[in-house]
Amino acid sequence: MNQKRRKEFQDIRVRKAINLAINQSLIVDKILKGYATPAGQLSPDRFLGHINNLEPEYNITEALALMKEAGYEDGFRISMMAPNNRYMSDEKVAQAISAMLSKIHIVVDLKTLPKAQYFKEFDNRSADMMMLGWQSDTMDSNNLFEFIIACTDAKTGMGAYNASEYCRFNIDDDIRQANREMNPERRLRLLQQIERTLYKDAAIVPLYWQSLTWAAKDKVKIKDIVNDQNYPHIGDLFIEE
Repeated sequence: MNQKRRKEFQDIRVRKAINLAINQSLIVDKILKGYATPAGQLSPDRFLGHINNLEPEYNITEALALMKEAGYEDGFRISMMAPNNRYMSDEKVAQAISAMLSKIHIVVDLKTLPKAQYFKEFDNRSADMMMLGWQSDTMDSNNLFEFIIACTDAKTGMGAYNASEYCRFNIDDDIRQANREMNPERRLRLLQQIERTLYKDAAIVPLYWQSLTWAAKDKVKIKDIVNDQNYPHIGDLFIEE
C-alpha cells in the first residue's frame, strides 16, 4: 500500500480496514488448495521474529466501520499490479484480493504482468498496491525487514524493495541493532518488536507462506534432501532398489 502515492493509505484506519477485508484463509483453501499457510505477519514460525499470537483477522464488519470512521464510507478507486507467472496462482490471488476489497467499497483497477515485465514496474512503484513474495536467504526475519520494511536508502540498500514507502526510523534503528546483536534473547526481542509494530501499524498486508511442493515415487526419498530454500541436495538422494 504505497503511502506516498495515496493519502488514504497514510491513515492507519484504512490500512487496518484493508487488512481486515482480505481473507487469507479463504485464499489458501480455495485458490491454493491448502498448499500454503495463512499469514498475519511477515515472519514464518521458523524465523526468529515470529510471534505466535499474531494471526490474520478477517472481519468485514469492523473493516467497514473503520472505513466510515476514516471518512471513506463510499470508498475510493486504486490501481494494483501483480505478477501472473511468478508465484503459485498469483493472478487468481490478485483477482480474489480485488473482489474482497470491493466489499469495503475500494474499487481495484488490477493489472497483471509476466514477471519479466512486472518487476520493472515494481521497481518503479507503478501502482498504488503491489504484490511481492520474499524468501530470506539467511532464514532470518531481519532479512525481510531490511529489504521490505526499512526506509528506502539508496546508499545502504536498505528498503530496496519497500514499495509501500512505509518509513519509521525507530524500526530502522532496531534493524541495525539486530544486525549487530550477538545475544540471542536480546536479538529475539528486537525482531519481535519490529514484527509487533508492523502489525499494529498495518504497514503491509501479509497473505500466506507458500508451501514447497515436490512429488516423487515412493522409492525416491525426496523429502530428506529438500530444504527451505528449495535447493535439493541431490548428492544425498536415496533411491530404493
